[in-house]
Amino acid sequence: MYDLEELVKKYYKAVDENDLNTLFSVFSDDIIYERPGYEPLKGRKDFQNFYKNNRIIKEGHHTLKNIIVKDPYVIVEGEFQGTLKDGNKSYTKFVDIYTFKGGKAYRRHTYFDGQNV
Repeated sequence: MYDLEELVKKYYKAVDENDLNTLFSVFSDDIIYERPGYEPLKGRKDFQNFYKNNRIIKEGHHTLKNIIVKDPYVIVEGEFQGTLKDGNKSYTKFVDIYTFKGGKAYRRHTYFDGQNV
């Protein structure tokens, strides 16, 4: 069985360390990712392109406040603090909702309470 909480923690650690190979390993090839300010990302190619080319964040750190697991769902509440590619500082609270199958996230929806990044 898969430890869904550990998988999402692995994802945030990979994002903060800019470890794209590990980041991508958490998600299925048919990922659908929705977040404010962007059209839904559909499939691995769109998802990878977002993280490699379109993400406006240069660097930062996620602080996870709450993680709720009810297989196949994981809800994460947290805060992000970092620097955008334009040099501006960034801070926002967020909630991510994941849906898993076969140990991979195939749906993710992000909500921001503050700055959309």
